[in-house]
Amino acid sequence: MNALDRVINDLVIANRILAKEDIVDAYGHVSIRHPDNPKRFFLARSLAPELITKDDIVEHDLESQAVGDEKRPLYLERFIHGAI
Repeated sequence: MNALDRVINDLVIANRILAKEDIVDAYGHVSIRHPDNPKRFFLARSLAPELITKDDIVEHDLESQAVGDEKRPLYLERFIHGAI
């Protein structure tokens, strides 16, 4: 498993753990920085954290815009993640 796959896998697990432990509710979310590009981060599409899979993870730039052609709804709070 390469670094990018590990990061995405860790993000899926983080979403699931935080939901299971009631740290985030159905509207909570967590992001992670891209391991090779500090100007990018990963955040799931708008979906309850306990349902997140690797296919739900979306790459964003620091302007919080999805990289690529993303048609699914995204969290509005993604701009906070990009700013941090």
